[in-house]
Amino acid sequence: MPEPLSLVASLSLTVLTALAVSTWIRLRFARLIDDEAGLRLLRGVDRDSTPSGLVTAVLTSSGAVIAWLAAFIAPAYLSRTVADAPILLALGLFAGATGWLFWIDSSIRRLPNRIVLPITFASLLLYLVSIVIGVTREPTGLPGTWAGAATPAVEGLISGLVVLLFFLLLAVLALRMRRTGMGGGDVKLAVVVGMLPGALSPVGPLVALVVMNLSALVHVLWLTGTRRKRWGDAIAFGPHMLIGTWTAVILGPLLL
Repeated sequence: MPEPLSLVASLSLTVLTALAVSTWIRLRFARLIDDEAGLRLLRGVDRDSTPSGLVTAVLTSSGAVIAWLAAFIAPAYLSRTVADAPILLALGLFAGATGWLFWIDSSIRRLPNRIVLPITFASLLLYLVSIVIGVTREPTGLPGTWAGAATPAVEGLISGLVVLLFFLLLAVLALRMRRTGMGGGDVKLAVVVGMLPGALSPVGPLVALVVMNLSALVHVLWLTGTRRKRWGDAIAFGPHMLIGTWTAVILGPLLL
């Protein structure tokens, strides 16, 4: 039976990756946003276009907490071999960017390509590495490991593709109906939204979709109830995608 990663190794790998990503975003913030007007609208940004110490501390610590929770829960639902390490790295990458993406999209309704695309491509590469490692390992004997230790990564990639196609369909339908639909950033983020929970459970992406839409509905009801927006006005959907994804990753396996 292949030896699983220790809990300390899983936590360290994921949290340190999240801290590294958050540091990268902080140091390259203005270049990653690439929007002078947007930078002026962000509260907590200093005159030199860098986030304040308080903003950095809050967003970095939130990413570290999310990474810790994910690394504590996820290994029990993966292959329990070294093939899990790349998936944990992907969780850390996304956790480190989560607070920043939430703050940016909530403030200026943008999910910067220079943050979303590198995280997405790096996660895809890590999942492929997990597959390469996994196929060289003997099956762990855990239920549902039809592809041996590569099963979580394979199912994650399939889930990412399915969720991406679903969001693309919604975007196309919205365009044809001439209604406000998914933004380009939301569609690009959909790949990781499907991949991460999909590696833990086949129904994980469905949980993410349900939670993100419920979260968005509550937000819309609150905005219309307080007369800040009218029914049908567009809102930033990225934060709700993030909420849905991490709910599916951290709580989904425990509830299903």
